[in-house]
Amino acid sequence: MTKKMEKKYIPLANYFEVALQQEITLSFSELENIMGQALPNAAYLNRSWWKKTKPPLSHYLSWTNAGYYVIDVKLGTSVTFSRTQMKTTNNISKNDDNPPAYIIRAIEASDARLFIHLQEEIFQQTDFMYNMKHELDLTVQQLRKDLSYWKQLKNRTILLCILNGIFAGYAIIHGYKHSKTKHVAAVHLAVKEEHQRQGIGSALMKAAERWSKQRDISRLEVSIMEHNDSALNLFKQLGFQQEGIRQNAVKLNDNFINEYSLSKIL
Repeated sequence: MTKKMEKKYIPLANYFEVALQQEITLSFSELENIMGQALPNAAYLNRSWWKKTKPPLSHYLSWTNAGYYVIDVKLGTSVTFSRTQMKTTNNISKNDDNPPAYIIRAIEASDARLFIHLQEEIFQQTDFMYNMKHELDLTVQQLRKDLSYWKQLKNRTILLCILNGIFAGYAIIHGYKHSKTKHVAAVHLAVKEEHQRQGIGSALMKAAERWSKQRDISRLEVSIMEHNDSALNLFKQLGFQQEGIRQNAVKLNDNFINEYSLSKIL
């Protein structure tokens, strides 16, 4: 499948491959969030771009290979996809009560603004992050500069979870740059409150492990505040082992909090 379509449409193909709904409507911005890139001008100007199902262009394979077809286009606004037959696995019913589909992909430079907004939303929802919301001073320009540098290092990235075109969570993989520790990376995981307990955290970490193995990273490290029970349970279920406790490592609301150090050998 991936050999027949442009690389930019592969994330879209991955999304439709895991989708279960009979009918899906996605805005143009949600489609671009899934892809991590902008749609071509033709997609904004011509309904025929969406309705075509023949070469030479092959973008349509990203949804037709999964059994979806375009049934409605509101140019510049939204596209509605429908399948003629439902997937038969797992006794899927013919209603739209199925869970929304999500994909996980590496961040692109075009995602910088939305990623910063995602961080800001999550920081307002929890005290488990290490920055206060007013301390987030990352700019779009700086993040794009960092991403360019990370591509040179080849052991740092941000994996995004995109649920029905909406940014739902992320895993930052921060590999060390010194030669003796290039096999080690720290991981920072976060999921928006409304999308927790849906398996997204586990999926992000499994994707982080796959990404790390491909880059010869064999040790992952995480730091978790002692009262963050859900995170501790998640990482222990994923095979992380506690290695130590940093006493009074965090000051939260004038109280000192211990921090647990965990790791996993891949």
